[in-house]
Amino acid sequence: MALALPLLRWMAFLALVGAMGRVWPLFWAALAVGVFHAAFHRNTRCRPPEDPLLLAAPAFGVVSDIAEVEEPAFLKGRALRIGIFLSIFDTHTQPSPCDARLAWVDYRPGRFFDARDACASERNESQWLGLETSDGRRLVVRQIAGLLARRIVLWRQVNEEVRAGELLGMIRYGSRVELYLPAGKAAALVGVGDRVRGGATPIAAWTRGKET
Repeated sequence: MALALPLLRWMAFLALVGAMGRVWPLFWAALAVGVFHAAFHRNTRCRPPEDPLLLAAPAFGVVSDIAEVEEPAFLKGRALRIGIFLSIFDTHTQPSPCDARLAWVDYRPGRFFDARDACASERNESQWLGLETSDGRRLVVRQIAGLLARRIVLWRQVNEEVRAGELLGMIRYGSRVELYLPAGKAAALVGVGDRVRGGATPIAAWTRGKET
């Protein structure tokens, strides 16, 4: 909510000016913008799955695609990618899918295509967060800016430990979040079109056994 305070202060000031001057269009417009802005920056807390093999969704939204792709930077090989589209009405914080250490961060500048556009995943501004569990499993959460999302925020430092459900960061306004898992070492538990709750919905599961 701290990110919302500067604009909220301005909206409160404009609403006060509108009320004192009986300029009601200004009052109601400032009030509406302030309420929307406050609601957008809400933090919805959810209980993560208790099974350590289950991975919680890293975002609130709708599963837009599931595919196998190449991820050479952190996973260094084929990966299962699960994409989640976030509308402007969804909570825009990104909770950690599991207990892990933030081992790698890579910010990549880019464009601002609509997050529903097929080229958004490849060409939009993004931030890659590489996580590593205590038993050596690796995964990536990718924050992707959208048409209205012009600011990606990270609240963690490299090598910081996070618990499942704790917040990694936030994308402001409509956007996209992707989860990357090593191909063959995890399976998706959701389908395209499913609505997921960040930090709560089991979105994928690790296969049995430790990493080698």
